[in-house]
Amino acid sequence: MKSIAILTALLWVSPAFADDDDADGKPASKAEDEKAAHPEGGKFSLLSHECKPEEDELETVPGSPPLDVDDPATPGCNAWEVNIVTSGEFGKNQSWETPLLDINYGIGDNLQLKVEAPYEIAKTSDGYESGVGAAEVGLKYRFYENEESGLTVAVYPQIEFAIPGTALADGEEGSGTLTKLPLLVSKKIGATSKGDIMVTGNIGYNISTRTGTEHYLSAAFGVGMPLLSSVAVMLEGSTEQALGNNMDGVREHYYKANLGLMGKISPHFLVFGSVGQVFASSDPEESSHTCALLGFRVIAGGP
Repeated sequence: MKSIAILTALLWVSPAFADDDDADGKPASKAEDEKAAHPEGGKFSLLSHECKPEEDELETVPGSPPLDVDDPATPGCNAWEVNIVTSGEFGKNQSWETPLLDINYGIGDNLQLKVEAPYEIAKTSDGYESGVGAAEVGLKYRFYENEESGLTVAVYPQIEFAIPGTALADGEEGSGTLTKLPLLVSKKIGATSKGDIMVTGNIGYNISTRTGTEHYLSAAFGVGMPLLSSVAVMLEGSTEQALGNNMDGVREHYYKANLGLMGKISPHFLVFGSVGQVFASSDPEESSHTCALLGFRVIAGGP
């Protein structure tokens, strides 16, 4: 009888041990894997040390370049993103940046360092003038990300200044700095069979210590979507509004509309371009003019 009682007890508890083994050893389902990879809710982070590999997807987030609006994305952990750009303003006065070299480096997954500088050419009544333009350095910090909803938020302080030793720095126009303090937000609003539909918005306060340039507010909004499996189309509206009058008693401002394309040649090489129109400008000689941009992007490094 004692042996039968012991055997009965073992048979009764054995399913409990089996259930525990299944819970510990059974492979997770696909849904459970996706839930673990994309937890519900957003995440605030001070500094991410993760080195997640970047997904090989078509870039549809409206961003700079080819647009003026900046997006919260970073190159990724230990990754380099180099943009080489040619752009021009075509009105009564004409000017070009050719090339503009824009170098970005990802620290962790949510920090980005940027350095850029253009070579500028301007058409004047006396002919053409050229030289190295103002440099810009910045630090983008993406402090919030919700992978489930596709919402990301970042700040991107930048400072623009004349490079010492250049003709611009030696002239009156090169005195002072421009400090940009924008907030960047992007959100996934839909998807197609070829990729995501994304929107990006910026609003910024810009502090000037340059003679003749007042502090100003800036804002931009863009939407991007896949056009083909390897080409994205992007639309943008932007504005800058000075907070005071300049030395001529004019409050400087403008509105701009832009159409951009981003083409993916390979995971490490992209080409892009845009064409836009500036209108309702405070400059009577340039109240409306066309602008255009062409360039390519090289991506290297990463985890």
